Amino acid sequence: MKKIAIVYNNMENRSAMTHIEQEIEKVFANEVTLENYYIDQLKEGDKITADAILLNGQQLLTAVRPYIEETRSLIVLTRSISKKHLTELLQIPRNENVLLVNDSEVSTMETLYMFYELGIFHFTLIPFNENDYAAGAYKGISYAITPKEVQLVPREIEHVIDIGYREIGFDTLARLADMLQLSSETLSSNLIHYLQSVVEPSMNSHNNYLESYVKSLILNELLSDSGFAVLAFDAHGSLLFENQRAHNIFDKPEFADFEGKDGKNLLFTYRDSNYLMDRVSLGNGDEKLGYIISLRDEHEIREAENQLNRKIREKGVFAKYHFSDIICQTDVMSSCISIAKKAALTDFTLLIHGESGTGKELFAQSIHNYSQRKNKPFLAINCAALSENLLESELFGYEPGSFTGAQKKGKMGLFEQANTGTIFLDEIGDISSGLQSKLLRVLQEKQIMRVGSDKIINIDVRVITATNKDLRQLVSEGKFREDLFYRLSVIPLEIPALRERKNDILPLLSYFAGSDYHRISEKEKNLLCDYTWPGNVRELENSVICFKTLGFFPVLNTPLPGTGTSDTSGSDEYSSNSAAKNHNHIVNTKERTERILLDLLYSRSSSYHSTGRPEMLHYLRENGVLISDGRLRELLSEMESKGLIRIARGRRGTSITEKGIMALDAPDNSEDKKHQ
Repeated sequence: MKKIAIVYNNMENRSAMTHIEQEIEKVFANEVTLENYYIDQLKEGDKITADAILLNGQQLLTAVRPYIEETRSLIVLTRSISKKHLTELLQIPRNENVLLVNDSEVSTMETLYMFYELGIFHFTLIPFNENDYAAGAYKGISYAITPKEVQLVPREIEHVIDIGYREIGFDTLARLADMLQLSSETLSSNLIHYLQSVVEPSMNSHNNYLESYVKSLILNELLSDSGFAVLAFDAHGSLLFENQRAHNIFDKPEFADFEGKDGKNLLFTYRDSNYLMDRVSLGNGDEKLGYIISLRDEHEIREAENQLNRKIREKGVFAKYHFSDIICQTDVMSSCISIAKKAALTDFTLLIHGESGTGKELFAQSIHNYSQRKNKPFLAINCAALSENLLESELFGYEPGSFTGAQKKGKMGLFEQANTGTIFLDEIGDISSGLQSKLLRVLQEKQIMRVGSDKIINIDVRVITATNKDLRQLVSEGKFREDLFYRLSVIPLEIPALRERKNDILPLLSYFAGSDYHRISEKEKNLLCDYTWPGNVRELENSVICFKTLGFFPVLNTPLPGTGTSDTSGSDEYSSNSAAKNHNHIVNTKERTERILLDLLYSRSSSYHSTGRPEMLHYLRENGVLISDGRLRELLSEMESKGLIRIARGRRGTSITEKGIMALDAPDNSEDKKHQ
């Protein structure tokens, strides 16, 4: 406990002394004890002993000298006023004569000096004197200021401003804290609160303390929450600072273990726990001043790595498809999946060959998720979509200023981003000869070099490539490196075209159509199974989207590739007037919108999931219908009046009625009637 001695001239005005003591105790809480001394009561040989000696006025500097051993502990009490009185003082008219009334001439002059020091002098302060008052010197003065001495103010003064007991100057409290070497979080907080409550003569000291306090808070937060245990030592190895993490690890730090050369990511073992240690020396030229140690716990590093992987997955740098997502019933596809699963358990390079739309990336993602790298990054790039220079910078990254338009900080390439994971290079047959050479080096050496750099970066990446071209033919034509071809096709995987596995068409159709599958007639299914699907699974999916949006399959209403004729057999729906009917399907008619809404409500009728307007608007947009929320309200009201739906309030949402289901099952010929 630190001791503060407060020295007064005498014991007069005890209430003012109590105010000073209360202010000090409020700021320093239970960290100090106070003891009062009075000059007029001290005797020869008396000594004032304390960690800090606070003088109530400069006039005591000479008087106190015989009673102290040294002057380094002396602080002269500075005074201020509370901010709550500032408004009244500033409202005094400019150049107004104002009486300053206090209990003594010394106190009056101290208060006068305080006002001038605070910068409050837009009016003229006149120290009150009884003799001058008796002589009538203060006639015409209507304002008076007094620090808690209202009884001394002449009664004829119209405006009396009582500023209360003068406050302790903030700089006095700050100097006390520094002299006593007190620096707790509570004390800092109390000083900040006090600083906000008083008028300070120097805004620089005010701002400097606030800035220092904020910097201290930032530093403490950074060091406490950074995940590092931080220790600082002087040149002799004595501990200068340790944050809370370091304090929790070391009861009595074995500082000798920290001696040695500077470095980063050094292995440090303490009590059977492993840490990565960074050691940085501090010095001025050849003079050693100390060093800083920062430690990261092995378990926290691994947890951070796991969190990073989770964040990467959330960001989308991951494979979302699995082999279970591949819809098939044919033996040829089952065999293909079997080969892919065996290949996934290795780290060999794969070359996936297949026509456009067969699902090459679906297989690549499934292979990644079936491998030991499934929790690591998966990145994919279409090599045919970028120019040679842009593709090179995307794959390998680049250093700052490597080329015009480059990011100032440079960029990490996809190979680096995919490190420990998988990179999928689609359309590999389209890369230039220059990139073929660089890719060959990556496969051989497991190393890359950023554009504009001479630094080699080691990587651990599983490479999967895909193409719809005949690479052997390109090799024979000299357009593709033979050595690269053999590097890529360590394990070749051929995905059959959809026309070669027609038994998979209906399962795929059912998957893509979902609840709309019941709307597809048997004749349409037969026609779709007979179609050759040059665009493979992608074309089938797009055709189903068109059916769900516009009500027809485009492949059944246009000439088949190579035939020049339309397949219009056996169905009035695909008769010679199909072109006109297709046009009518595109129009967002009320009947069609109603049918789409009934479809949605019917699909939800077997579940407890309510259906609200936001979901309806989203579903309509997906099906090519754009209407406002107001128009949807009107349409739902009309449908309810027809008995097609039932609108419930609150969370129950809207549901389809039996009449609505019957209307949904009826043929959708509303558009045909308009053109008959």
